[in-house]
Amino acid sequence: QGKPGRQRPAARQFIGHRGEGIGVEVSARGRLSISIARVRLSTPAFDARCTMEKESQAFEKLYPQEFLQRFLAKGLRPDGRGLTSARDVTVHVSPISGSPGSAIAKVGNTTVVTSAEVSLLDLGGDEGDDDEGRVSHALDVGPLGATHNDGSVAKTRQQVASVSGRVQGVLSRCVDLRSLKLEGEGGKAWLVGLKSVCLSLDGGLFDAALASCVAALSSLRLPGEVREVVGGGEGRESSEAVVAMEEDRAPSRPVDFLLIPAATAVSIHGDRLLADPTAFEEALAGAEVSAAWGWAPSGGGGDPELVSLEVRSEGHGRATVDADVVHRCLAVSRRRSEARWKGRCLGGAERA
Repeated sequence: QGKPGRQRPAARQFIGHRGEGIGVEVSARGRLSISIARVRLSTPAFDARCTMEKESQAFEKLYPQEFLQRFLAKGLRPDGRGLTSARDVTVHVSPISGSPGSAIAKVGNTTVVTSAEVSLLDLGGDEGDDDEGRVSHALDVGPLGATHNDGSVAKTRQQVASVSGRVQGVLSRCVDLRSLKLEGEGGKAWLVGLKSVCLSLDGGLFDAALASCVAALSSLRLPGEVREVVGGGEGRESSEAVVAMEEDRAPSRPVDFLLIPAATAVSIHGDRLLADPTAFEEALAGAEVSAAWGWAPSGGGGDPELVSLEVRSEGHGRATVDADVVHRCLAVSRRRSEARWKGRCLGGAERA
C-alpha cells in the first residue's frame, strides 16, 4: 500500500492477438476502463517467417515436382528424412475390447486399425483344402475414398482392392493354415476374418495394413474346444446342428506363424530412390516397388524370404523399371523392413 496522499500508479494490460485486442486500464482512483485497440504485436522476423511459409505452401501446390526436386537435390525430403529413411512404426494391440484379436498400427501419418473374428469353416466339400483353415481380409478407407493422388474414386477403390488382396495373400503364406484345422471335428477348421479400417492416409497403406493385421493375429487366441449341440434353441428345428465355441472347457491357443512379415515400399524419382514414401511423394513418383519380406518366428535372424512383390509404373512420368532398378529397390526395402521387424521383435507391441 502506498503512503497517504500518494496516488497509485495506473495498471494497464493488453489482451488480444496480432492486429487487434482489448485494452484494460485501472486508473489511480480505481476506475476501470476498457477499450478496443488496434496494435502491432508482430515483429519483422515473425512477418518474414509467415511470408516465407505462405510462399512455400503456394510453390508446393503450384509446382509440386520442382518443390520436391529442390529437396532431393540436397539429399533430403520435405519431412526432413533422408532419401532411404523410413518413418517410425508404432503398434498397439487389443484396442478393441469386444474383439478376440485387434491392433492399431501407425506408419508416419497413416493409421490402420484391424479387428479379427473367428468362425467355423466346413471343409468337407473342398478338395485339397481338407487340412487347412483360412485367413480372409477386407479393407475399408471410409471417408478417405476420394483422396487418391489423382482424385479418382475408381482408382482409389482399385488400390484398396489390390492392397487387401496382397495382405490376404501374404498372410496365407505366412500363417500356418494347417494349425487352424480342428482335430476330430469331421473336416472343420477355423476361418479367421480380418477387417481393417484406414483412419488416416499418408502413403504406405499396404505397409500399415500388413503391420496391423500381423499384430491383430498375434493377439488372437483361438478357442480351445468346440461343442456340437443337436436340436433345441428358439427358432431352430430339432434336427439342426448348432456349433458353439466353449472357451472355458479348454485353454485357448495362439495363431501359429511360419514367417513374420514386414513390408516397406520404395518410390522411384528419376535416379533417386525414396523409402517409405508419403502420399505427396507417391503422387510424383515415376514408379514404385512394394515388397513384403518374411522372417522366421524364432527371431534368430537369417536371410528373409520375399513373400510379395508388386511393381507399379503408373505415377508421374511412368518411369521404365529395369531389373537393376528393381534389385536396388529390393535392397533398400529389405533393410528397412528388417529394421521394422527387429523393432517389433525386440521392443514388442504396446497393449492399449
